[in-house]
Amino acid sequence: MLQGDQKNLLLAVILCAAIIFGWEFFFQAPKRAQENAARNTTQNQALVDKQKQKNLESDATLLPLSDESLPTPMPTPSTSSEQPNIDATSGATSEKIERQESAPQVLEDGPRVKIETDALKGSISLKGAKIDNVSLQKFRSSLDPESPHIKLLQAGQNAYFVQFAWRVSEGVETPNHATLWQSNSSSLTPQKPLLLHWTNKDGVRFEQHIAIDKNYMLDIEQRVINRSAVNIAVQPYGVIQRQGKPQTLDFYILHEGPIGYLDNSLEELSYKKILKKQRVKVEGQGGWIGITDKYWMTALIPDPSKKTQGLFRAASRNEQSIFQTDIIYTQSNSLAPGESSSQTSRVFVGAKSVPLLDKYAEQFDIAGFDLAVDFGWFYFITKPIYSAITFFSKLLGNFGLAILALTVVIKLLFLPLSYKSYVSISKMKDLQPEMIVLREKHKDDKKALQKDMLALYKKHGVNPVAGCLPILLQIPVFFALYKVLFIAIEMRHAPFFGWIHDLSAPDPLGMLTLFGILPWKIPLILEPINLGLWPIAMGLSMWLQQKMNPAPVDPIQKKIFAFLPLLFTFLLGRFPAGLVIYWTWNNVLTITQQWLITRHVKLRKLQDA
Repeated sequence: MLQGDQKNLLLAVILCAAIIFGWEFFFQAPKRAQENAARNTTQNQALVDKQKQKNLESDATLLPLSDESLPTPMPTPSTSSEQPNIDATSGATSEKIERQESAPQVLEDGPRVKIETDALKGSISLKGAKIDNVSLQKFRSSLDPESPHIKLLQAGQNAYFVQFAWRVSEGVETPNHATLWQSNSSSLTPQKPLLLHWTNKDGVRFEQHIAIDKNYMLDIEQRVINRSAVNIAVQPYGVIQRQGKPQTLDFYILHEGPIGYLDNSLEELSYKKILKKQRVKVEGQGGWIGITDKYWMTALIPDPSKKTQGLFRAASRNEQSIFQTDIIYTQSNSLAPGESSSQTSRVFVGAKSVPLLDKYAEQFDIAGFDLAVDFGWFYFITKPIYSAITFFSKLLGNFGLAILALTVVIKLLFLPLSYKSYVSISKMKDLQPEMIVLREKHKDDKKALQKDMLALYKKHGVNPVAGCLPILLQIPVFFALYKVLFIAIEMRHAPFFGWIHDLSAPDPLGMLTLFGILPWKIPLILEPINLGLWPIAMGLSMWLQQKMNPAPVDPIQKKIFAFLPLLFTFLLGRFPAGLVIYWTWNNVLTITQQWLITRHVKLRKLQDA
């Protein structure tokens, strides 16, 4: 029986190792090579792109729509090869993605209105009334205080923008991508809202009243005043368009791409999936729809009291992919001459900070807004863990210390289960000599071996499954904690102590540079074996923990288990430092806990003897 349990455990460990190994060597290594190649050609390509962008005009051609009740916005991208949108980086895997410098942004010709807040800087193009230039002022592309701020929305090549418009009665002229809007101000600030207006030849006036808060939310009031001589019908809508597929992690525990919470259901579509489907439609009331990266998001938020239709769509044009999310209000407003109508929507452009998302959700009645952060299947565990770790972070003033404190709390909560598990393991260890005798006695008769094993367990009151169940119950909790550490924006560029200045990046001091002593640039091919001090500490703690457990009887299994600490040390060595610190600390606590429990069990045995 024990042998079967060991085989199952061995299979699980090998499967985990295969997943991690595959991720590191078949995904991470090629991606790093691609990133380095892109970085090497950036400067030369920047000059070409700059000249190319100056000569390009936005195209009025729109993505095809079969449903005429939906809007048909979308200027198409420039004729260029598809490239990663590095400025609007997902921040996903490696800080290398974020540290690359992209080509200088060339803004479209024409007047612009500045966006000026403590959190956002950028501008709105009056040509087409596009919000297409936004940088996040509280986040930089690297730890260098002089590095560029994260560029989220941008014009030109690989454009990423937000636009609002109307669908109107046939024959009524409406503003389009080339329309030059008039503005009442040269800047938009939290203290000074903005009014954009344009009137067609028949006297129909279109207005956009734009307000912005001190963080990442914009209010867009779309107003139509019918000063023509005929009745008209209008339907307001909003669009987010991203040209070119950005660099993504493509890791199963994180969603990046089109996303929305509509009709009380979360819809997540990968870039690959939406390109294949080309069109996904969702109808409902309230919610939100947008495009998300690991740490950043742009989202349209309709009026929660009105019925809307959301649309995810994608197409390929001029060797470049286009991704778009739309929201249109399904109720058409009929306006007689002299009448007007207005509709207010919102736009979120910024960092996915859970406290801020929760605040917006409550303030503006945005259903499921916190789901923009990928808490995963174990949401009911992951969200409380996130709340706990942010609490400890505020209390202790360091996100790394918060990781350590929360791990201690979790260990204490599971102490009763761990005690039962270790007691069971101790009893099994005491039975090892008798079990070896039984295996030698019945090595050619598995049925007889199983029968005698069960009798042995029954005689000594041992349940072999008791040592496994507590561990299985802890798996969802520790996976949820791993998930939080992986997705939390608080860990990005968060310092710990000593040489760890960014918990979201790998340990920077590797053994191939004698832990920072030698100023040697490590070749790409050697990076997977350039272990830092924390990964080495993690491997040693895993080895010590393994030594405290009874060794497998089977010699082959024993050799494999002895090799696993070394294997996992190299496989996890390039993981974010925050995760490696967590695993190391968890191993240390497990060793301490197991030693104390084992000592307690021995004392009880001496007392009972």
